[in-house]
Amino acid sequence: MITTNAVGLDHSNTSMYAVSDYSDGFYVTLEDFINKKVTKLNPVERRAIVGFEKKIIPKYVIVDHVFLYTVADQMKLTGVFAVSLDGNLYIQQKNFRKYAVKGDKNEEGNNPNSYHKVLQAGRFFYLEAELANSWSKGFAYGSGGAVGGAIGSSMNLLKGIVFDIVKKEFNVLKDCKDFNEFLTIYQAENLECRNKKIDIVTVRENINKIIK
Repeated sequence: MITTNAVGLDHSNTSMYAVSDYSDGFYVTLEDFINKKVTKLNPVERRAIVGFEKKIIPKYVIVDHVFLYTVADQMKLTGVFAVSLDGNLYIQQKNFRKYAVKGDKNEEGNNPNSYHKVLQAGRFFYLEAELANSWSKGFAYGSGGAVGGAIGSSMNLLKGIVFDIVKKEFNVLKDCKDFNEFLTIYQAENLECRNKKIDIVTVRENINKIIK
C-alpha cells in the first residue's frame, strides 16, 4: 500500500479538542461528554480484558484497552459513556455502535463494556478497538460447534475509530475504500489500494497527518 502526502488544511475555522479538556471524572452520557459535564470520579481501577481473572493493571503500565472496575464494590463499570482517569480519556466500546455513522452499525466487538483510550486528539478523537462485522460473525457462530465459535471469536481485527465530536458520530475505518472516503472529507489525498484491507500502521500514519 502506497501512502501519499496529505494536503494542507486551513485551521482557522476548525475546532480543536484535547484530552486535557476533560478533567478526571465520569461523563455519564454523550451529552455530558459534549458539554464537559463531569460527575465525581468514584475510585476505579483498570483491569485486563483478556483472561478469566481480569487482573488489575498497575498505573505505570500503558495499555489502550481495559475494563474499569469500581474499587469500593469491585463491580465492572458499564453505564458510563467516558471516563477521564490519570490524564487519559477512555470511551466505552458499546458507544461505537450506538452512535455509529451510517454503514458502521454492524461493527461490534466481543467486549461492549470495555473502555478504549483516546490515542490522538485534534480535529477529532482517534481510538482503536478489535471489531468485526456482526453479520459475518453471526454466520460463523451459526455454523455450529467449537469450530464455528472459534472462527467467530477470531474474526475481530484491530481497527481505527474516529469520533467526530461535532457530529456526535463514530466512524470505524473498516478497509482501504472506507478510509479513503474519510480522508476525502479532510481534503487529504487518497491511498493507493492494492487490496481491500488496510493495516493499522498505515491508518495511524495518515491520521497523524490530518488530525492537527
